[in-house]
Amino acid sequence: MTLSRRSLLALGSSALAAGSLGRPGLSRAASSIVATTYPGSFDEAFKAVVGPAYSKAGGAGVSFTPLLGVDQIGKIQASRNAPPFDVVLFDEGPLIPAIESGVLEKFPAEKSKTFADIPAAFRHPDGYAPVITVQLIGIAYNPKKIKTPPASWEDLWKPEYKGRVGITGLASSLGTAFMVEIAKMHGGSDTNIEPAFDAIKKLLPNVGAIAPSPGALAALFQQGEIDIAFNYWNNVALLAAKGVDIAFAKPKTGAIVVRSSAQIVKNNQDPEGVLKYLDTVMSVDVQKTLEASPWVMMPTNKKVPLTGPNLTVASSVDDLVTNNVLLDWTRFQPLRGEWITRFSKEVKT
Repeated sequence: MTLSRRSLLALGSSALAAGSLGRPGLSRAASSIVATTYPGSFDEAFKAVVGPAYSKAGGAGVSFTPLLGVDQIGKIQASRNAPPFDVVLFDEGPLIPAIESGVLEKFPAEKSKTFADIPAAFRHPDGYAPVITVQLIGIAYNPKKIKTPPASWEDLWKPEYKGRVGITGLASSLGTAFMVEIAKMHGGSDTNIEPAFDAIKKLLPNVGAIAPSPGALAALFQQGEIDIAFNYWNNVALLAAKGVDIAFAKPKTGAIVVRSSAQIVKNNQDPEGVLKYLDTVMSVDVQKTLEASPWVMMPTNKKVPLTGPNLTVASSVDDLVTNNVLLDWTRFQPLRGEWITRFSKEVKT
């Protein structure tokens, strides 16, 4: 029963590197793995770059499943002995309960070919897998509709943007980080976001859409449904490269930095393949490709410099971390479940 479910999951994934599965109803070949991504630009980039690179490095295949971090934990916990994924992608917030739930393995650094190239700032203090990319949260906007680039988070509340603002909920790290920053702006803190709930209710007349994920939020620009929103830099850069009328502005208080890591699931079916996958993601060649247009993902391998569009937001990864906002997710992650429920009741109506 469990093997069949894993096979069906892999077959249902929207992308599959060659050779990763057998016939429907049979278990996957031992050398294939299932890895999660995030919906949107993450998913597109990993399918286009990481999957082929993994196969070239000797992995038989990888099937990608786009899911938000909070959704991944529950699926693994429901089937610990034969989990539906071998590698899972987590931002800082969801990584905390995932570790606490005991569903992840620590990273075998001594066996890794790329670990030495990852700076200490991106290594987990308790020995879990390193950070593979850094996401930057700022203000996305349509430069044809908004001639002056936004300078502050407060710009989203301007009356001229009535019905043109896009937001997403707290189930994503994007939504949570935004609410924490808004709370701090209005006298709250990273553990007291009551002022943020008050502020977001005042924003509702301006809200034209509430998206289920960061990727869906970015897509609303492509559909012409919104003109301004908070979002990830790489989502914006990917759409801009496709010719969408969208640009990115860093708030005067600094953009928000979110660190993302690919983690090893306990009882995964191919430990050797999983390590090969992680080494592939952290390798110089793959990170150089992901850093370049159209993906514009921030690298964490110290041998990879910033180029092209990334140089418009930071001169280096060190500059990115030093001159922007890093949140301490350990302080408020335990409160996040309550915040998500409250947002759904009070805002997402």
